[in-house]
Amino acid sequence: MHKNPAGFWIRLGANLIDGIIFAVIGYFLVLIMGEGIGNSATSGIQFFYGLLLPIFWYGYTVGKRAVSIRILRVNGTNVTFWTMIKRSVVSGILYSAPIGIGAIIALTMAWTEIAQVLANPTDPSLAINNSMMSAFAVFIGGMLLSSIMLLASAIMVGVREDKRSLHDLIAGTYVTRNSPGEPAVTGINEVKEA
Repeated sequence: MHKNPAGFWIRLGANLIDGIIFAVIGYFLVLIMGEGIGNSATSGIQFFYGLLLPIFWYGYTVGKRAVSIRILRVNGTNVTFWTMIKRSVVSGILYSAPIGIGAIIALTMAWTEIAQVLANPTDPSLAINNSMMSAFAVFIGGMLLSSIMLLASAIMVGVREDKRSLHDLIAGTYVTRNSPGEPAVTGINEVKEA
């Protein structure tokens, strides 16, 4: 059993703090570099921040440190590069795969119609047809499935005793309120002295 797991609201608070930090960074990068490069730079910095900072700072990001929670491996040790790759990249692919697959299927279904509209944008005879509507429905279905997976992950943090989400299960991690010096896992070997 994991000791002091962090629940949904405190984890949300940590993510909001990190989000505010990157909104400010993004604002200044856009002012300095322009919109396209500034937004790309912000996204890249944010990705590496979430991937690397917990490895070098005992499982903390700035937001997590502000609310005194951190990421640990289920065996109670600090996260590694491979752990964070699974937690960030692999789970990110899992969460976004339905949208990507839906978009590919939708584009395949409606490619001919889309090409005709792009070639002749002012032609009134090129109205939305059933094929395009079906493609749109497939894309919306992919978005809905990704949203359901994210919602399921949030619900897991709220209702599971160990407060682990889908990305925690994939990476073998959990989020704790323990600081680096505290024992991370309670065990059956704890002995009370009389």
